[in-house]
Amino acid sequence: MNAPKVKTRGVAMRLAALAAEATPQAFAVAVFAVGAVMIVSAVTPAFGDRLRALAGSVSPLLIDLSHFAASVVGFLLLLLSAGLWRRRRGAYWATLAMLFAGAAFSLLKGLDWEEAGLLALIAALLIPCRSAFNRRSRLLEPLRPGWLFLLVCSVAAALWLGFFAWRDVDYTDELWWSLLTDREASGFIRAAAVLSILALAVAAVSLLSAPGSGRHRPAGPAERERALAALAGADRATPEAWLAALGDKALLFSPSGRTFLAYRVRGRRWIAMGEPTGLKSERRDLLWAFAEMADSWGGAAVFYSVSEDLLGDIATLGLAVRKVGETAVVPIAGFTLEGKGRQNLRTAINRAEREGASFEVLPPGSASELANELRAVSDAWLEDHNGDEKAFSMGRFDLDYLDLTPLAVVRETVEGRSRIVAFANLLPGVGDPREIAVDLMRHSPDAPHGVMDYLFIRSIQWAETQGFTDFDLGMAPLAGLEDRRLAPVFARVGALVFEEGGALYGFQGLRTYKAKFFPEWRSRFIAAPASSPLPLALLDVALLTSGGWPGLLGLNKRRRAG
Repeated sequence: MNAPKVKTRGVAMRLAALAAEATPQAFAVAVFAVGAVMIVSAVTPAFGDRLRALAGSVSPLLIDLSHFAASVVGFLLLLLSAGLWRRRRGAYWATLAMLFAGAAFSLLKGLDWEEAGLLALIAALLIPCRSAFNRRSRLLEPLRPGWLFLLVCSVAAALWLGFFAWRDVDYTDELWWSLLTDREASGFIRAAAVLSILALAVAAVSLLSAPGSGRHRPAGPAERERALAALAGADRATPEAWLAALGDKALLFSPSGRTFLAYRVRGRRWIAMGEPTGLKSERRDLLWAFAEMADSWGGAAVFYSVSEDLLGDIATLGLAVRKVGETAVVPIAGFTLEGKGRQNLRTAINRAEREGASFEVLPPGSASELANELRAVSDAWLEDHNGDEKAFSMGRFDLDYLDLTPLAVVRETVEGRSRIVAFANLLPGVGDPREIAVDLMRHSPDAPHGVMDYLFIRSIQWAETQGFTDFDLGMAPLAGLEDRRLAPVFARVGALVFEEGGALYGFQGLRTYKAKFFPEWRSRFIAAPASSPLPLALLDVALLTSGGWPGLLGLNKRRRAG
């Protein structure tokens, strides 16, 4: 008999909890609406009889100041509604203060008791809901695009209404200094000016700021050591996990410290590079923690270069997903130099060794010992390509970073003299399947022809002797996107850029080059909230990788060439 009652009570408690969850949103809508009402009231004519009655007992200057203050309070309520929506504690207290102040100013500017009553009613309903607003506040938190659009549209509509209401007024300089009781249109002019200035200021702050970027800077040495410890004890880690050691990304750790996620903040987007590294059991919770942290700062969580294995957890977060390319993974067990179709691979081996090339994989820690030789190769490669070092999604020439993992080198011996002419660092993954990836690749301009083919082939063969099952040659951006009638616009545009964008980047050439090693093509994805445009998120990734607009547009190349 008690079971149904217990079940009913449980359902009621859950419904009450859901209602409590909706409380901030309900008040945000109400406060936005009453703020808009105050602005409309400030820019349209007041009730003449009420204004005359008020002027008989209140100073005209006080009436003018109250009218001006009421317009500012209305705007601030529009602004604070976004904070209420996000459960900000500071927004709760500021809203209460503005509601009571607005009620007083509504009475003092023209005995608008209906407006004052509405403000007081909302304040009275808001007071007991303090516990619903439990998030810390941040000074000058920028608005999200949706809220900014609503705010600007509301102000613009109110100003249009004001100009329409006062369309028969001759606008002169005297209006700026006239009292409301003498020429009521003067109140509209001053309110219109301050609302325009405030809206522009808020728009500038919201569009140009990067919320949280100052607090979430690239990881220091201690955090990078924690990340390497987590990588060493991981039960699953992709080769990209080593990029966390570059020191160009911030790190988020799980409560246990055994799982981490590397990310950067750019604009409103918090972009995670790759997948969580560490314990698989902590992966989903860390994804949620990252998304919630980005949301708490007013940003959007973006996950770049995620594999199909992570899509289930990404879907749980409710994110939109688009394919951004394919990575070339060579199944090592099936890799061979035999057969007619692989004649070019055998030719690369024979030619390189005939010209004095030899291959070796050096253990971790070897890069520092060969610093001068490696730097000479790297600098010559950059000079030959008129390029700069990349970042974020790619490794760079950094001896501390290169010392962490095995280093593949090709030496050329001519007349008894040996020198390094090419090198690449190899990033081993953790877990099943055992995967290893090539990262930073450099060669001298005067190295033997086909030296990189030789380096890749020998690296794959070496990986087989070490028990690895897959060799990752890296991503081919935008590969595998299809231009079909029912495909998303993102995919259709990406396919067009892949096919026709050779002047910007050798998309097809890169895929064709990697295809000679007979890889499997595995999809890579980008995921972000539906409200965050994925093309802009991908642009942010490109900017982070290229070092900003100069690197992306090739301006650095031109400066180097000049």
